[in-house]
Amino acid sequence: MRNRLTRWRERLDAFARTDRGRLTLKAGRLLFVAAVVTLLAYQLTTIGWRDVLTSLPTTPWFYVIYGMLYFLLPVFEAGIYHRLWRLPVRALFPVLIRKRVLNNDVVGYSGEVYLYLWARKRLAGGERFAFHSIKDNAIASSVASTAALILLVGGFLLTGQVALVDLIGNRDPLYIAFGLVALGVLAALGLRFRKTIFTLPLRTVLLLAGIHLMRFLLMYTLQVVQWWVVLPEAPLRVWATILVVGTLMSRIPLVPARDLLSLGAMLGVSGLLDASQAVIAGMLVVRSGLDKLLNVGLFTLTAWWDRRHGRPLPDPEITPPHRPAAEPMPEWEGADS
Repeated sequence: MRNRLTRWRERLDAFARTDRGRLTLKAGRLLFVAAVVTLLAYQLTTIGWRDVLTSLPTTPWFYVIYGMLYFLLPVFEAGIYHRLWRLPVRALFPVLIRKRVLNNDVVGYSGEVYLYLWARKRLAGGERFAFHSIKDNAIASSVASTAALILLVGGFLLTGQVALVDLIGNRDPLYIAFGLVALGVLAALGLRFRKTIFTLPLRTVLLLAGIHLMRFLLMYTLQVVQWWVVLPEAPLRVWATILVVGTLMSRIPLVPARDLLSLGAMLGVSGLLDASQAVIAGMLVVRSGLDKLLNVGLFTLTAWWDRRHGRPLPDPEITPPHRPAAEPMPEWEGADS
C-alpha cells in the first residue's frame, strides 16, 4: 500500500512539473476560489444585500481596531527578524507586509518563500542562515498557533460560550483534555528531536513561540472587541462561536483564499446565533473587502518604495547559527542591537 501511494505521489509530482500540470493546478485554484465566491454571494443573498449594506459598521473604533489587527503580524515579525538578523526595521517592515499578503491571497507559506528569496543575499550567513531562521520562526509560530487555539476553544468550552457545541451535542471536557495531551506530546517530540528540527538555540525558539503565543492571544482579544463595539448587546457566545469557526478555517494549510473560505464558514454559522445576521455579515464583508484593498495597495506601494528609495543595507554583525557543532550557537541576547 505504501509503495502504491509513493508511486502515485511521484506521478503527481512529475505531472505538476509539466506545463500541462502547472496549467491544471492553476485552473484548479481558480475554480476553488470561484466556488468560494459563489457560495459567499449565495449566503449574502439569503441574508439580503440591502440589509447587509445598511448594516455596515459606522463606529470609527471598528476601523481603528481593524488597522491594529492588520499590522499586528508584520510589527511582531519585524521585531523578531530585527533581533535575529540585525537588519533595520525600516528595511524589514515592507517585505513583511508583502509576506503577509502572499500568505493570505496566494497560498500558505508562499510568503516565507518570498522572505527567504529576499533575505538570502542580505545576511552574513547567506542562504542557509536565511532558510533555517525563517523555518524555525515558522515552526515556533505554528506551535504557538496550536497552543493558542487549544486555549481559545478550551476556555470557551469550559465556560459554555461556544454555541456550536449545542449542534455537536456534546460538552464533554475530554475533548479539551485530548487537545492538551496532543499539545504535550508535540512539545515532548519537539524537545526530543530539537537538534534535528531546529537550528536556532532552544532558548531562542521557546522565546519565539512565547512571542507568537502572545500575538495570537492579543489578536483574539482585539477581534472580539472589534465586533463588540459594533454590536455590544450581543452575548459573548456569539463572538466566541464566530471566532472559533473562523480561526479553525484559517488554519487549513496550503489552501488558496483562506480568508474567503473562513468568511463563508462564519457567515454560515451566523444564522444559527441569537444576533443580527445582517450586522454580522456587514462586519465580515467590510473586513474582507478592506483586506483585499489594503493587500493590493500596500503590496504595490511597498514594492515601489523599495525599488525607488531602497538603500544598501548594513552588513549584519550577527554570527550565523550554522557554524561547526563544536562551537556554541548564539543565544537571542547575542543579537542585541
